Amino acid sequence: MPTLAIEHVDAEIVDAGDGVHIPRSWGAIVTGLTDIPGAVHARIAYDPVLRRTVAESVRVDRSGLGDEVTTTLLRDIRVQAIVQWAATRVVRIDRDGADPESYVEYITRLRADEGRSDDDNLREAVRLYRLASVINDAPLKLVSDELGVSISTATRMMNRARVAGLVDEETGREVYLQAREQQLREQATGPVVGPGSSGPSIGR
Repeated sequence: MPTLAIEHVDAEIVDAGDGVHIPRSWGAIVTGLTDIPGAVHARIAYDPVLRRTVAESVRVDRSGLGDEVTTTLLRDIRVQAIVQWAATRVVRIDRDGADPESYVEYITRLRADEGRSDDDNLREAVRLYRLASVINDAPLKLVSDELGVSISTATRMMNRARVAGLVDEETGREVYLQAREQQLREQATGPVVGPGSSGPSIGR
């Protein structure tokens, strides 16, 4: 079973937009990965140009005598999954009138709240989209999974948010292209249904 430890968290907190905040950088140590005989150390940072968290450096420390670090072993490391997993541990999401929530707290509350209006759902879609972008996950997939809608519906929701001026210019351009691509796909194949689970997974 993989385990994750977070270390050396930068005191500077970046406002990534839409109520999402994340440290400028931090370290992650992952052990217990299948076929990786040792610990994976990653230095992770939020890149304001890419607008997401990225791995600045990755190294593997062997467990001890009898193990070695090889090219094949390095190829087996899922760097993006480690970045996502670590980011979910340090990201914080604003909550009106209360302290910021962790990723798990936010997602748990969102799933339990069944009384949201359409406008509230639209605002949560925007926040989920930004949250997924920041942690280097798939934005439309997270919106789809956590709001219980298809990928095509998630795309339409985000396009509505774009038209309503609820997203920034760069996200708006991205959403417009996705909406256009989705429209062309649906014309050819019909609506796309989203998968039933979300969030980063080291084990898959």
